[in-house]
This record gives sequence, structure tokens and C-alpha cells, in this order.
Amino acid sequence: MTVDYEKDPRAKEAITIWERGVLKEKDGSMSDAINFYRSALKIHDNVELLYRRKLHDEWILHKKLSRLSVVPDNSKEQNETDEGDFHVEDDSELQPCWILEILPNDILLRIVERVVSISGEAWVNLSMSCSTFNKLCFHNSMPFKTFASYIYSKQTYDERAMDLNGITNISTFEKEMWQGDDSHMLRERPYIKFEGIYISVVNYVRYGSNAEGSLSLLNPVHMITYYRYLRFYENGQCLRLLTTEEPSVVVKHFGKENKPKHSHICYWSLGFDYDFGHLKVTRSDEKYTFIEELQIKNQGTRRYQRLKWLNSTVVDREGNASSCSLRNEKSFFFSRVKSFKGTG
Repeated sequence: MTVDYEKDPRAKEAITIWERGVLKEKDGSMSDAINFYRSALKIHDNVELLYRRKLHDEWILHKKLSRLSVVPDNSKEQNETDEGDFHVEDDSELQPCWILEILPNDILLRIVERVVSISGEAWVNLSMSCSTFNKLCFHNSMPFKTFASYIYSKQTYDERAMDLNGITNISTFEKEMWQGDDSHMLRERPYIKFEGIYISVVNYVRYGSNAEGSLSLLNPVHMITYYRYLRFYENGQCLRLLTTEEPSVVVKHFGKENKPKHSHICYWSLGFDYDFGHLKVTRSDEKYTFIEELQIKNQGTRRYQRLKWLNSTVVDREGNASSCSLRNEKSFFFSRVKSFKGTG
């Protein structure tokens, strides 16, 4: 029997609970996600099927809305549409974008330059606005040069690594290495991103023991979930936090001005190993120095989105170093944040 999830109260309630489980799973909180899934299944056995049908219906609606178009009255063929299509009729013809007709390319390139200086995301969004801006954004060397200057000037490099590699000036090294090809340099030279937070979600299973006197033959199993957060600053500082609190609670207030409990101010620098993607994060207290080394890597087609663990070392005041286990650790993934509330 087909259930109309929009009219059936039980189905709607089950889908709502199932969606909460999906959000928890995205945050990496698998234990909470499983609890929501179980609660939803108790209300309706076919809740997963109903949820997938709801997603499909929303996708179909989005596809139809994306075909909305302005159609002039003098076009008979376009006005004869199928029953499922959406069209908006208007008496006036769609006017061209006069700014592109009036302004020459050198002025438009100045606009592109200002947008690129805001962020890489703004650069991409502008390129998708029309074919003219797409050509100016990605078929001209100026935007690549502007973005390279914008992002690499914010990077902090390890002075010891520079000395070992015989590099005295980063700008001179850039010119020698990439011969002024900024597009090529952006494809090969990793960098740290500042408009968000790097998050590592760690899930692992821990086996417990039965209570004294228990007759059960099975030991309880606990799923442990914790999160690591890293927020980098252009002055070489980094805010680090290890906690069980989810990103939805932590991210919006995560900053130095409102430093979360148990967080640490660290210092970061880039080296030249691992194709220029060697990242070192250090912090010290009265007894120890903690050194965490990671490699900047791509996440699929998204450049420099992931931080992969290399080493984690603790050095005491006598210079004795001990390596920490990375068995349960997971890579960090960059998450863009539009704005931080009350943070610096």
C-alpha cells in the first residue's frame, strides 16, 4: 500500500526523526544517529523508503523550478508547453545587461580583481553569473595573479625549513620555481585556508565489561565519538580544540576572542616537503612541547581541502621525544564558515 507521507501524521513524524538522524550522521555522531533511526522505524517500518521518496520529490520540484523562464508573447511555439512545465509570461522582452555593453573589458577586469581579492568563492560565483565574466575570470591571467598574491601572502613558512632549502626570499623562490605562471602555481602549491574551520571526526568502538555477577555472555560495546577543530589565523596562530561537542555547537563561536574551554593557542608554519604541503602545528606548556605534523591534500576535485596526519610528537624539557599513536585519528576536512558570532 502506497503511503502519502504528506497526509499521514505518523509518516511525517517518522520522516522528521529520520532527518535528525541524517544530520547527526553528517556530524559524525553515529551513536545518536542510530538512536534517531531506531525511533523513526518504531513509528513507521518503511520510513527510509518514504524519506528517499521525499528527497526524490524535492529534486523533481527543484528541477522544474530551475526551468522557469521568461517568454515573450510573440513566441507561439514557446507558449505551447507540456502540462508539467512552468513558464512565466511577460509583455516586455528580456533586456540585456547594459553594464556589459557599456563598460570595456579593462574596467570589467578591475571589477573581477576586486572580487577575487574578497575570496576564492566570490571569484567562482562571479564567473558563473554570465559567459562574459566567465571568460574574464578564467581565460585571463590577471585573476590568477591576483588570487595567488592574495592567498600566498597570508601563508607562514618555517624559517628553519627555508634555511635548509636555501630560500632567503619567498617571492624570488616563486619566480624561479613557476616562472610567473600563477595558474600553474595555484595547482601545485598548497596553502592554508582562513575562511572556516578544519574538522576531524573520530569514531571508534570500545569494548566494555559486564557488571559483576552478570550472566551475559556478550560484552557491551561503546561507540566513541570526538572532534578535533583547527582554526588558522594569518598571524601564524592557530586555535585548537579536542571535544565531544558537535560542530553545530562549536563552530559558530569558535575564535580567539571567545576562546572555548580546554582549547589551546598554537603556532603553525608550512614547510617544503610533501610537494610544499608540510604543515606543522606546535604548542607548549610548562612541561612539554607538542608537535603535530600534517600534509595538505586535495579532497576529490576540491583543492587543499584535507589535512592528513603524518606525526604527533611530545618533547619534554630534557629533549626526550615520544611519538603519539595515530591509530584512531582521522583526517581534517575544511568547512567554510560564512561568519563567526562574537569571535576574532
